[in-house]
Amino acid sequence: MDRKSLIITMSVLLGLNSAILADYLGVHIPLARQIFGFIALTFFPGYLLLKIFRTRLESFSEKIFLSVALSISVVMLMGIFANFVYPLLGVEKPITLLPILLTFNVVTLGLLAVEQARTVPMLNTRRQIRIAKWDLFFALLPVWSLIGAYLFSHYGDNSGLLLLYFVIALTPLVFLKSKNFNRTFAIWSIAISLMWSTVFGVSWNYIWGYDINGEYYYANLVLARGIWSISTYDQYNTIASVNILGPVYSLILNMWIVPIFKIIYPLVFSLVPVILLKAYERLLGNKIWAELSVLFFMFFFQFFVSNMALARMMIVEVYLALLAYATIRKINPLFLILFLASLAVSHYGTAYLTMFALLTLPLIRVLENEQRISNKLIAVFWVVTLLWYAYVGGGFQFNNLVIIGYQTLLMLKDLFNPQYSQGLELIVAKMTFMREIAKLINLFAQGLISIGVLTVLNRLIRGRKVKHLEFYALSFAFFAYDIAGIVVPYFSNRMNVNRLYHLTQFFIAPYLLIGFDSVKRIMNNLSKNRHTLPLKNSVEIAGVFLVVYFIFTSGWTLVIANDPKPPMWLEKVDGPYWSLSEISGGKWIAEYRYDSLKIYSDQYRALLFLGLINQNINEVSFRGEEKISNFPKREAYAYLGKTSVREKKILVINQKYLGTIKEFYYLPIYNKSIFEGLWTSNKIYSSQDVAIYKI
Repeated sequence: MDRKSLIITMSVLLGLNSAILADYLGVHIPLARQIFGFIALTFFPGYLLLKIFRTRLESFSEKIFLSVALSISVVMLMGIFANFVYPLLGVEKPITLLPILLTFNVVTLGLLAVEQARTVPMLNTRRQIRIAKWDLFFALLPVWSLIGAYLFSHYGDNSGLLLLYFVIALTPLVFLKSKNFNRTFAIWSIAISLMWSTVFGVSWNYIWGYDINGEYYYANLVLARGIWSISTYDQYNTIASVNILGPVYSLILNMWIVPIFKIIYPLVFSLVPVILLKAYERLLGNKIWAELSVLFFMFFFQFFVSNMALARMMIVEVYLALLAYATIRKINPLFLILFLASLAVSHYGTAYLTMFALLTLPLIRVLENEQRISNKLIAVFWVVTLLWYAYVGGGFQFNNLVIIGYQTLLMLKDLFNPQYSQGLELIVAKMTFMREIAKLINLFAQGLISIGVLTVLNRLIRGRKVKHLEFYALSFAFFAYDIAGIVVPYFSNRMNVNRLYHLTQFFIAPYLLIGFDSVKRIMNNLSKNRHTLPLKNSVEIAGVFLVVYFIFTSGWTLVIANDPKPPMWLEKVDGPYWSLSEISGGKWIAEYRYDSLKIYSDQYRALLFLGLINQNINEVSFRGEEKISNFPKREAYAYLGKTSVREKKILVINQKYLGTIKEFYYLPIYNKSIFEGLWTSNKIYSSQDVAIYKI
């Protein structure tokens, strides 16, 4: 019997249930329910599973991220089970506090009982803790990030964040020159600091971005109904990572969905770089190479900006990272099934990319006898993914997959046409000076990655033994996705080219260092013939490159150089985020609108109503050229936000623009001919930042 596990688990469960009972009796204990609930949901099911299966681990960080990933999987599957089985037993609202709490207690106590029957302990991964000066430095980064984010969000002061970004840009040099510090903790610290700088910096109190508004609506809908109805035909209604996981955390922790998305999800997501670090260390056999590869992965803005507005991506990427980890470090097959199932139900696009990439593994069985991911597991993943998206969300994403495949075949004649490829259009588009430099830096990185891929392929062709062939097989598939995002019509458009590239980096990031090393070898061979000085240390050059890479790709240089289109996470510009006044006005019209009439607005403000009433932004966003072409003639509302009220201009989408990237521009609001019908309408709401008209 493991008395330590028994005491800790029972103490946390008792604390959680006592806090919930106290709330029910009207005795509120500040933060007790949130703390006990977070620990219980996020760690204990996974921790007990690791103990039950006597999992031998090499480091404390592996125990942490495997415990969290397994716990999230158990919570999602528990919620799915409750949602679909309990109604058959007469429970009409299974996603409410009592059914979920009872189920979680039973599952946890059941795991604890099994664990207590297993007397063989796990490998002890505890080490003597030594704190170096650089550990203190990295411990301060998250605090610095929160302070800088608060000042930027509330007062528009970006000096703290700009300095933070500059310091983070220099961290590759710290990894190169210093040795005596906890490098895993440093990686995590940089990750969470970058995340907090944007998730709280852009908007301290509310969600921001695009798709997260649809996720927010459906998560709230589950809480309001007490059940997840999968029949509604909508992309946001297909994912358990939002429609089950978010509501379960909200119920147990007694928290609004917004802080769940802004606090809990980023904390889980911050483990992704740590998982990749442990995978890359064994893959590359060189710790500094692994560390720089992970920094390269984190320094692309999609990781710490766009993903903060995509709740489902923050969860699914944990399991994509674990897939990479599982190809290098052998894990329990049951755990791998849980991880793959969780990946399948967490995000359709990532699941489809993974589904087809896994088909490369059976092809390399003749080259490598060791199978970490068996053909049976691949078949199970295919079945789970296809069945899930064929039925959940009314089959929306399965139907979407078929349409995408058909359209892609029809458009193959337009390969390399930037009119239909978002990736190629970004390459050929004319940009400002600083953006052109950032683009060239990214293309340079892509060139090095390509050299790295060719290097590994050359080794395989020449018959040289390559370890971890399953990882490399998947990496070739994801590299092919990277290329397809540029040359294949509409391939990158479906997911967004930046998101696609970010997902491919899980498997292609190590090729950057392989590419640097290959270039060094080539140059040294040339130097022997030309009697020039050889290139001594490619790793140091890679470190310096990452400093420059982050300075440009993070948007830091755009702000310093006063670029006309600075990033909204470092400069207060118009974007998909809203003031408290705009949110209040949006909630008012969402509640009091008559007969469910549509609410027209510009693209950024229209997103507010995607989250509040699930209104499709494509139907109500202002479009046109010289005037608003889709302005409603009658029986609708027009919502004007902060930019329109204060700056007397309104954001419009150019409907004649044929490119794959939307073109936004502003029209002056004082020109009455632009807004035919607005000035004869009734203004029914007015505040500091909002004007609402009834048309």
